[in-house]
Amino acid sequence: MHEYTYKAIDARGKKIVGNIEANNIDDLEYRLDNQGFYFVSAKIRKKGLDIFSRRKITRRQLIVFFMYLEQMADAGIPIVDTLVEMRDSESSDPMRKVLSSLVDDISAGQTLSGAIQEHKAVFTDLMVSLIRAGEESGNMGEIFGELKDIIEWQDNIIKKTKKLITYPLFVSIIVFGVVCFLMIYLVPQLIGFISSMNQEIPLLTRALIVVSDVFVNHWMVVVLSPIFIFMMIKLILKRNARSRYLFDRYKLRIPLFGEAINKLILSRFCKSFALLYDAGISVLDCLAISGSVVSNVYVEEELEDIRSKISSGESLSDAFSAAEIFPPLVLRMLNVGEQTGDLGDSLLRISDFYSRDVTDLVDKIQVMIEPVMTVIMGIILGWIMLAVLGPIYDIISTIQF
Repeated sequence: MHEYTYKAIDARGKKIVGNIEANNIDDLEYRLDNQGFYFVSAKIRKKGLDIFSRRKITRRQLIVFFMYLEQMADAGIPIVDTLVEMRDSESSDPMRKVLSSLVDDISAGQTLSGAIQEHKAVFTDLMVSLIRAGEESGNMGEIFGELKDIIEWQDNIIKKTKKLITYPLFVSIIVFGVVCFLMIYLVPQLIGFISSMNQEIPLLTRALIVVSDVFVNHWMVVVLSPIFIFMMIKLILKRNARSRYLFDRYKLRIPLFGEAINKLILSRFCKSFALLYDAGISVLDCLAISGSVVSNVYVEEELEDIRSKISSGESLSDAFSAAEIFPPLVLRMLNVGEQTGDLGDSLLRISDFYSRDVTDLVDKIQVMIEPVMTVIMGIILGWIMLAVLGPIYDIISTIQF
């Protein structure tokens, strides 16, 4: 199958230029005819080295996608016509490819849920399930609106997650850079001055000399070691399922950071579960689909265990109570929702509560990081000052006036 750049004319006589995948020119003409276009010309698109063409589809593009579908569905415009308009006006090449594929598949008789299911790298199981539920209920406009809202919410949650990780990482890199500068450039000059005094060198100074020599003589190893360690850990976690399980489990127990990550996971799970449940999807399917959005192997296995217990006949509240990841608040709200029949609303309240709580935790962590890093820098500078000034003070104290 090749990607063609084509020229065509629509039913209103408007000239259309776009890209589409087809087996050959005849197949291309057939696809365009199904879309209501009159084929004019086409050529195989050459794939250059344009790095911009490899960009992924962003969450912002998906928000616009579902927002436009919501507006057009509420106005009664067919989905194919909406997708054609979006494709013809889309400037992003990856998004235009997806839209072209959706138009082709739906024109060939597939449903929207079946068409987007072919693009797993763009559309999640949650999106597919909600759209399928909307097709069955006939309430597509509301479903598109909920998808737009949840992607906006997820975008905000992911920004909080990045903020939680990026800020400590940035500060750590700055501290590491300062230490490298001190050990490689400044300390050797001071040590040279101390060594020229021909005095007995104290333990702190000897330790500083050893560390400085390591930085000076093996600076490349020192600088590249954090990167190498990070890549090795990432590779091990990717290749070894047991390591990934243990890593995902114990990172939830890190003081403050683990609490924030745990609440982020609970917030995402409850939000996804509530939307799926309110759309009429069964509890077992809700658990299976919601487990894929938490991005934590340990939590996924806990949810799978809950799912198997419910399928064996246990009540929802009893199955959740047996898991370690859910705090009493979630269990109480689940119990209330199960008894009142308003489980979706209870889960949405939990999600909103933890979303606000995460924001407060992230701010708290950031406030704590600054003094912690200041203390670390103070300890390092204090060690250097004592190691350098100690011998100098000993020499001065032996001088008799």
